[in-house]
Amino acid sequence: MKLSLVPVSKELQKAPFDCGYPVLNDYLRLYALKNDRLSIGKTFVAVDEGEGVVGYMTLSSAQVEARSLPEAMRAKLPRYPVPAFRIGKLAVDTKFQGQGVGAWLLRQALEKALVVSTEVGLYAVIVDAIDEKAKGFYQKYGFTAFAGYPLMLFLPLATIAKAHS
Repeated sequence: MKLSLVPVSKELQKAPFDCGYPVLNDYLRLYALKNDRLSIGKTFVAVDEGEGVVGYMTLSSAQVEARSLPEAMRAKLPRYPVPAFRIGKLAVDTKFQGQGVGAWLLRQALEKALVVSTEVGLYAVIVDAIDEKAKGFYQKYGFTAFAGYPLMLFLPLATIAKAHS
């Protein structure tokens, strides 16, 4: 499989896609392009030359209340919200699940966060997991759940930068 990452388009939005979660299927089909044009969330589609759309992710900016982070991290942070990079959606078509597409998309998102961080302040990448299975996927890559928000996870940018170097 040779994947490429491209911005969402009308053609890609109409391509067959089923990740097993109707809400994520509908987002790609009905809302991704509009939200992209409004700069609410930028959607990128993973395309395989022979297979078409195999997955997608939607990225946006966010902020994190410092008090929601573990105490050891809070000590170094201001009391006001800190900037973050949000992976709001990440989905893989059921035909391609278990083949590394999700990990590839996550890696692409984390690399984009590192690039953005050279121009814009970012403390962490946060992600909204759709369920416990998705939460387990992110935890495998070092993400930690926020206290009180078990399906919202974060990974400090410093951790990503250290792993990337």
